[in-house]
Amino acid sequence: MAGLNLFITGKPGVGKTTLVEQVVARLRGSLRLAGFTTTEVRDPAGQRLGFNIVTVEGRQGELARVGLHSRAYVSRYGVNLESFERLALPELARRDVDLIVMDEIGRMECASGRFRRAVEDVLDAPVDVLATLGVSRLPFFQALRDRPDVELVNLTERNREALVAEVCARLQR
Repeated sequence: MAGLNLFITGKPGVGKTTLVEQVVARLRGSLRLAGFTTTEVRDPAGQRLGFNIVTVEGRQGELARVGLHSRAYVSRYGVNLESFERLALPELARRDVDLIVMDEIGRMECASGRFRRAVEDVLDAPVDVLATLGVSRLPFFQALRDRPDVELVNLTERNREALVAEVCARLQR
């Protein structure tokens, strides 16, 4: 029996990561958590240089950066598949938790075939999932949206304050 698969979607910059971080902060201590979020890496002048992956326990690694030589690129960022998989895949394989967080299922993350398979496995597992999914029409994203066991919640500026409490309540049921 699969758990609740709750996907937060919305336009870039609307606050999907912020919502997930607030939900994780509220649920820490009451639920057993695994998974990851992604954060921007900026230089002192504020220019975005790349992204890091951060597990819910606080371990970090590089996800992507400008100038990184890689077999996978998204825009100007080379994706560090080895670093990403080393942190993300063990988190997604866990079944000793109540909730697995994936922020985000995006183009950089999906450059890893192993990650795409792990996402499908965790959605079939008896654990709740809270994930963010971009609005891109990539076939893998569309396949996730089309799954009958995935519930999509569209985050907007209008509903984002109320949504944190609503998502927490759903996951603590």
